[in-house]
Amino acid sequence: MSLKDAFLFNLQSETHLRDARHANQIYTQSNFAFAPKTKYMYHVRFEPNEEVGNSATSNVFKFQKELGVFVKSADLPSFRASVENKQQYNRKKNVQTRIDYQDCRITFHDDNTGITRALFEEYYRYYFTDANQNISGKDAAYIARDKYFGKVPSYGLDNQKTNPFFKYITIYQLARREWVAYTLVNPLLTAWDHGSVDSGATDFNENTMSVAYEAVQYTSGNVASDTPVGLADASIGYDVEPSPLGYLDNAMIPGNDGGKGLIPALLGLGTSALLNKAFGNTNGRSKNILKEVATGVIGGVITNVLSQNKLPVPDPQNQQSPSVLESNNSRNLNSQQIVVQLENPAVANVVVPALVNSGALPNVDINTFNNSSASQKAAYQTQMTDSIAAGNQKLTQVASNAINGL
Repeated sequence: MSLKDAFLFNLQSETHLRDARHANQIYTQSNFAFAPKTKYMYHVRFEPNEEVGNSATSNVFKFQKELGVFVKSADLPSFRASVENKQQYNRKKNVQTRIDYQDCRITFHDDNTGITRALFEEYYRYYFTDANQNISGKDAAYIARDKYFGKVPSYGLDNQKTNPFFKYITIYQLARREWVAYTLVNPLLTAWDHGSVDSGATDFNENTMSVAYEAVQYTSGNVASDTPVGLADASIGYDVEPSPLGYLDNAMIPGNDGGKGLIPALLGLGTSALLNKAFGNTNGRSKNILKEVATGVIGGVITNVLSQNKLPVPDPQNQQSPSVLESNNSRNLNSQQIVVQLENPAVANVVVPALVNSGALPNVDINTFNNSSASQKAAYQTQMTDSIAAGNQKLTQVASNAINGL
């Protein structure tokens, strides 16, 4: 058993503890394209059948948009396929025989107005005549001795309804201004409950339902051009006032108003004013060092965000605070800088393998690349360089990280 501390021992060699650079490169590249989705970005759409009523006669239609907002949690669809093992001349062969759709559980906030409670009430009244019976008077249902009545009331599903209550229920997942959706076809409730009451409880009440369905439709779209119905609707309380940071998308586009928001201010005199206010105008060595560090960080954030959103990065020569953008050159190289760097064989020997490992060449892995001829390697390098020059953000980021690591 070794008595040496692994960390202290490794300080004397080239092997040492490193940061999670690989995770950063995977999850933050291409504007967080491969980052995991968060569970709290979702929207639900309930579409009742016209036979249920309309906005004047049915709460489900009147508060249709609000119902999606009051969804506290929802299960995404899950599937289970039945597979049987068959004998094919002593060979084991698995055969799919059926598919089962597992129920989705949807939980609502039990709001003070009673919108989600009204959903269950109308569903109950629509399918089951029990809720519509008169329980008082001479012809009341559910009296003790009605066995020999001349006219017995209808009970249960004897409601003369043929169309379903819901046409469909759609659950949207939101990420990076896009959505993916799961539409439950011909949904039916297999269970629903109204929570409980408890004088000692401190949490909120919930209404919950379990949904069976016949199939699932997968769809996707863009939030801006194909906004799901009810999402970001000011009529139901959504805050549609854009954030100052939202002006980033338009601030640097020629002809648009670039005077609003945080980023345009940092790109102009706002940066110098901010830093001077924070660190002063003195020439003290410690303050100057902190000021340079802050300038570099702000410049790096600005240029990185602009490039990831495919917006033009301003020319440092035309800015009143050039140090902000110039200091970023050592952090994130642009495509033209990388193309120039790749002309150096020493740089190319490091960057090209990193690009190959990132999947820059379809169906060409690092072993295939290493076993290629010199002319084929040159052709591969030219292909990747052309992609970077054309603005491939992923390859630009991989190459920039590799060059900065030299």
